[in-house]
Amino acid sequence: MRTYMDAAGLEKATVHDLRHSFAKNLIDRGTLLQVMAQLAGHESLQVTRRYVTPSEADLRKAVEGIVRAVPVQR
Repeated sequence: MRTYMDAAGLEKATVHDLRHSFAKNLIDRGTLLQVMAQLAGHESLQVTRRYVTPSEADLRKAVEGIVRAVPVQR
């Protein structure tokens, strides 16, 4: 696996990083948690939830969406 990761320019990445990115990308694209869990081979959704904890950027984006949605009253 390391050989392929190095060839792809991912010298500093780990297999865990790839697994986490895979899970996060699925969730970001609206994949159901149960589907992502099955694809990742998890027996429990508790394990899956570790992979989908919102990042700081995710939280910021959510708040910005609310700010844009609320009309400014003067």
